[in-house]
Amino acid sequence: MSMIFTIFGYPKTGKTLLFNLLTDKQEDISKFSTTANKYHTAIIDVPDHRLKKLGELVKLPPVYAQINYLDTGPISFGEVKNSTFIDLLRRADGLVHIARGFEDPEMIHPLGSIDPMRDIQNMEEELLLVDFITVEKRLEKLEIDLKKMKSRELEEEFELLNRLKDFLEAGNPLRQFVLKPGEDQMIRGFKFLTIKPLINVINADENSYASLLPFHKEPENNTVTIVFCAKIERELLELPEAERLVFQKEFGLDQYGYIKESFVKTSYHLMNLISFFTIGKAETKAWTISQNTSAYEAAGKIHSDIQQGFVKAEVIRVEDFLETGGFIQAREKGILRLEGKEYLINDGEIVHFRFGK
Repeated sequence: MSMIFTIFGYPKTGKTLLFNLLTDKQEDISKFSTTANKYHTAIIDVPDHRLKKLGELVKLPPVYAQINYLDTGPISFGEVKNSTFIDLLRRADGLVHIARGFEDPEMIHPLGSIDPMRDIQNMEEELLLVDFITVEKRLEKLEIDLKKMKSRELEEEFELLNRLKDFLEAGNPLRQFVLKPGEDQMIRGFKFLTIKPLINVINADENSYASLLPFHKEPENNTVTIVFCAKIERELLELPEAERLVFQKEFGLDQYGYIKESFVKTSYHLMNLISFFTIGKAETKAWTISQNTSAYEAAGKIHSDIQQGFVKAEVIRVEDFLETGGFIQAREKGILRLEGKEYLINDGEIVHFRFGK
């Protein structure tokens, strides 16, 4: 099952252009589009040069991990809580909020000026309100239920939700809330929006890019902010690679980082995800797991039978495998390791699971 990232934002920010850049799609882009009840979707392979080289070596086709991108329609200021987009946001594993950082006389900003950090804060407040309303409604129902009967489970949920309510009321997103062991299971069904990893993307132009770069923020508290130039990036990608640097210099973007190349890396880092590889009879495959996943848990990612019959995991770094030329050579050199259930899988390892039926 592929991860889902939902791209959303206020009108005229460049959501669909970002979607097209990330997915190589050519969805129609209109400066004056007002279609609010439709969305685009695309499932793409997560590029990984290591898997490509591995497939070439063992002469088996690579099967990449995948990401599903959803591109929502425009959300008007102050309308998030009433919108039909809540479901699209709730089903996402990660949220991608795009804020406008470019000027365009044909597209007047609804608030009259360009201020991406203001818009980011406004959107955060709207998402907080959605979560606050969700908590409040559940607390009202719990209060009624607890008057009818005593239940330790309901009392624990009531206590937790009151803590979440106070946290949200103070203006704090739930991704900053420290949950006690087991509490994540209690609230998983609510699909709170401010608990989801959030990538804020500021869409700049050649005139504003340099001044907006200081707002770039590395991952912290499950949030990251990046700056890119959608329109120029699209134009540059249409040029032969040799010509791009020339035009980048003309635009004053010598050190510009293309979002298509960096987005997956940024999102994996933000969500604490890594990849491991398997070599089967018909394919080589990349699997996405969380950091600190045990070999036993990783086996379950492939198949429950492998997990239940887990005996040992043969592990080797993909770089070592490529250098030695295969499992046989790696065994001869003593760099193919046998690990048990508790072993924590590292990024870029090839894992062969030994299991009994």
